[in-house]
Amino acid sequence: MLGYSQGMARKSAWRKRLEGRLGSLGLHVAWGVFRVLPLGVAQRIGAGLGRLAYALSGRYRRVAVQNLSRAFPDWTPAQARATARRVFRNFGVSLAEFLKAPSMTRAQLERRITILGLEHLDAALRAGKGVLLITGHFGNWELMARYLCMLGYPISVIARDADDKDATALVTMVRERSGYRVFPRGNAARLVLKALRANEAVGILPDQNAGDVYVEFFGQKAGSVAGPAVFHLRTGAPLVPLFNVRLPGDYHRIEILPPMRFEPTGDAGYDQQRVMQALHDVLETYVRRYPDQWLWLHDRWKSGRRRALGEPQPQP
Repeated sequence: MLGYSQGMARKSAWRKRLEGRLGSLGLHVAWGVFRVLPLGVAQRIGAGLGRLAYALSGRYRRVAVQNLSRAFPDWTPAQARATARRVFRNFGVSLAEFLKAPSMTRAQLERRITILGLEHLDAALRAGKGVLLITGHFGNWELMARYLCMLGYPISVIARDADDKDATALVTMVRERSGYRVFPRGNAARLVLKALRANEAVGILPDQNAGDVYVEFFGQKAGSVAGPAVFHLRTGAPLVPLFNVRLPGDYHRIEILPPMRFEPTGDAGYDQQRVMQALHDVLETYVRRYPDQWLWLHDRWKSGRRRALGEPQPQP
């Protein structure tokens, strides 16, 4: 039995490496193609690739449908599948826009994007403590960062490395050509604190599975990172939620919400949990309003289920 388990682990690791290499190769080809295409053509091709991925990727299709059914138990299976198809479509178009973004001018972006609530970001920056921009894997979060940089806001983002180092290098290069710096997750704390001291904005997407704190998300326990809460409570940098909503015709509307601030109580664990719960409450409001624009391809409740069963949690 032990030999069988080890063999399966080796097979799984080999398969993961192969998938990583193939994904990296596809990403490099897409970068070469999309950056030279007109935006409208790139978006249409991206939409087609998203629909193709839905048809071919049984694993992620099942994850998306299961997650949607878990979050919306009153939906029919047909509703969950239809929404999942739109999720894949949005992801395909977002990838095309991400790869195209560095070559787009401010005038081109302004023809596709409107922005609401910019005064909230300006007010938060006037406090002089930097700003923690909090969003999720929703709409096209990358294009939002590109546009804010074009407007003159200094932005850095915390990002997890891809499984393949060449893919990580390409994605980082595209982001930096779009004007924002990348802080690798796991080694970001010092860089984040330095950026906040310089009164800059740092973007964090805390909506993927982790085990720092546990929050209610769609009525179920979900493990979350505590980073945004830790940085906020330590520095006083305001938390500014913002979302990029995809509109019909693949236009975009960035919605920036008023700054959120929390006073420490002296109980660090309690404070971190309540801050992260408040941020997830805001995210859930947007996901319920636009369920096809969140990235349902990730098992958001994995740590929550393991915790309920008393299983050991994976290390971040």
